[in-house]
Amino acid sequence: MARLGLILREGLIFGVLAGILALIIRLVAVLATNDITPTMFSDFVTSALGLLIVGGAGRKLAAITKTTTASVQMGALAGGISELFRTVVADIILAYMPAGQAAVAHMSATERAAAEDTSRLIINLGLDLALAVMFGALIGWLGAWSLLQFRPPREPPG
Repeated sequence: MARLGLILREGLIFGVLAGILALIIRLVAVLATNDITPTMFSDFVTSALGLLIVGGAGRKLAAITKTTTASVQMGALAGGISELFRTVVADIILAYMPAGQAAVAHMSATERAAAEDTSRLIINLGLDLALAVMFGALIGWLGAWSLLQFRPPREPPG
C-alpha cells in the first residue's frame, strides 16, 4: 500500500507541476503572439519541460524502489494530469481572454457548431489523454531505466 501511495503522490505532484508549467508557457505564447493557436516553439518547450519533469520523477522513484515499474505507473498518471491541464484548463482560460473571444467571434456558424459538438470533444480529449498517458509512462520508464542502467557505483571497487 505504501508503494501505491508513493506512486499516486509523485504522479499527482509532478503531473500538476508539468501541467501548470505547460499552461503558463501556452498563456505566455498567447499573450506574446495574440493568437490562440499554439506555436511550434511553445509546443517544443512544453514537451521538453514535461520530459525533464516526468523523467526526473521517474529517476527519483527508481532510486527509491530499485525498479522501473513504479516509474511507469507514475509517468502514466503524471502524463494524463499534465495533458488535462494543457488542454482542458488552457481552453477554459483562453475562452475568457480577449484573444480567445476574438477567435470565437470570427468563427462561422458551422465552425461554431463543430466546436460545440460534445461527443467530438470527448473523443478528441480521450485520444489526447490516451497518448499522453502512454507517452508519460514511456518517459517515466526511460528516466528510471537510465538511472538503474547508468548509475555510477556507490562504492569504489575494492
